[in-house]
Amino acid sequence: MALSEDASVGERIAYHRKRRGMSQSVLSGLLGRSEEWLSQIERGSRSVERLTTIVDVARVLRIEPSLLLPPPFFAKPRQVANNGTIGTAPEWVPAIRSAMMRRVGSTEDSDGRQVDAWTLSQDIQRGFGYSQTERWSDLGPLLPDLLHDVHWFVSHSETPDSLRLLSLTYRLASGMLDRIGEVHLPWIAAERASAAADRSGDPLLMAGAAWRWAVVLRHAGELEESHNVPMRAADALVDDIQSASPQALSVYGSLLLKGAVAAASLDDRQHVSEYLNRAQEVAEVAGEANHFWFAFGPTNVAIHRVWLDLELGDPTEAVRAADAVDTERLPAHLAERRASHLITVAWAQYLRRKDDLAIEALTEARVHAPEQLLFTRKVNDMLAGMLKRDRRNRRQLRALADFAGAT
Repeated sequence: MALSEDASVGERIAYHRKRRGMSQSVLSGLLGRSEEWLSQIERGSRSVERLTTIVDVARVLRIEPSLLLPPPFFAKPRQVANNGTIGTAPEWVPAIRSAMMRRVGSTEDSDGRQVDAWTLSQDIQRGFGYSQTERWSDLGPLLPDLLHDVHWFVSHSETPDSLRLLSLTYRLASGMLDRIGEVHLPWIAAERASAAADRSGDPLLMAGAAWRWAVVLRHAGELEESHNVPMRAADALVDDIQSASPQALSVYGSLLLKGAVAAASLDDRQHVSEYLNRAQEVAEVAGEANHFWFAFGPTNVAIHRVWLDLELGDPTEAVRAADAVDTERLPAHLAERRASHLITVAWAQYLRRKDDLAIEALTEARVHAPEQLLFTRKVNDMLAGMLKRDRRNRRQLRALADFAGAT
């Protein structure tokens, strides 16, 4: 029987296990798990909580981890009082795809729009602002024209400055497409961001593109490369943090954090600790900043520390580490960082079966960045799980589930 595209992780494990001719008893034994655990995973009554688990199963089954990854997660639009309709970003994907694939020649005009470096820079700045506040429904309408215009601009004047604008536009596009669940387009956009950065010769731009590559690689299950890419870029960017520019420190520190994320996914605790400690040293020199739209600083390092504890399988330690995070130190426009941290805290509390505390964290996250709840699979899974075990008919839980479309 063929495997459907929307098959769950459990169904994918069962499919490839049977293809290998393994029983549940054999596979669970090789994984050091109980047969009941595997049975629950395959039936869908238990979720796979760590990417490391998927990697372990793939290793035993001798397949690529990407074959076990869940299908793309898509949100549905939601009406929000005073905010109009949100969750509409996927509706702009066809126009974004068309703009990415359109061949722009030197004779093609810009449809009467003003296209110059200053205007493009302002649009890119606005786009990253939408990204860092998780306002994907605002970014969606901006991207098609921005992609068209920046291509037109580069075709008329390919300079390091114009290539910088092109690379940043594709980094922005890759981030949104990846966030809303697209599979192939984020790869294409990340590759174009990297290619434009290489042509520009700008080390910071190349390092920033490597950071985006690392995100796409990890989401595709290419865990070794998601570790190697940012760490190679980090090594090439900074030799001495005391003499590096503030911009270089922000990018360098962000690459270290991305390396720590990949190391955690590989269950490499030694490198997680090493990269976090190095990132902390860099953050103490750099301070709180948002150079190159990386929001790097002591607070972001602390936020990553909580997430990494959770990824390494210790929700109790994650909750303890969260007590040391003061998101009030972040500028108001970094709503994504606040909401992301709160979702991590909520997941840790959910795993500890502290559902009231998880609901509290998700409710606050919704205030900061409502669309982040819509486009985060973990939020949907968490709410669905809490609904199943809810015996008190919590009104706040039902409201969150209705908003996020969880059932």
